[in-house]
Amino acid sequence: MSLPTRDRLAALPLHVVVRDYPETLAVFRRLGVDVPRRGGESVSAAAGPDLVRVLDAVLEAIAWREGA
Repeated sequence: MSLPTRDRLAALPLHVVVRDYPETLAVFRRLGVDVPRRGGESVSAAAGPDLVRVLDAVLEAIAWREGA
């Protein structure tokens, strides 16, 4: 599975990101994104004004997959 681009990641539903990249659940929790309540929203909508910080952290958490 190839990694999503930053724009694609922002547009994906939050629950899809957690399903495909389970390690992101801890990242979302740490950054205060309420996955159970906002899971149907895009990452962009769920992250709100913290989008840049959330995307940076999620991309860092899944970066290892690029070489896997």
